[in-house]
Amino acid sequence: MTTWIVLTVLAAFGALCAVWALFGFLLPGQRGAAVVFICRGCPREEQVIRHYGWLRELGCFRGPLVLVDGGLTEQERERLLKCRQNIEFCTMEELPSILEQERNKLG
Repeated sequence: MTTWIVLTVLAAFGALCAVWALFGFLLPGQRGAAVVFICRGCPREEQVIRHYGWLRELGCFRGPLVLVDGGLTEQERERLLKCRQNIEFCTMEELPSILEQERNKLG
């Protein structure tokens, strides 16, 4: 009896995961840019990039990830660029022009 309950729960979880992934592929992804401010020694920047990549792979987001540099070292910047594709770095001064370019792409 316990085996059937465990198998039923696992099957329901598997079906739910499949529906969730299919739902992500069928819906049109959001367009635009995700802007994240990162600074030296931030412990979660790689986690943000991984989550962004996961959303892109599921088709839930289509725009670039714009990382606003808050004092990163060159090694940190290169390490973050290796994590995922479609990432742009900018400074606070460059951010308005990048956002304007993204707005023009959306039409």
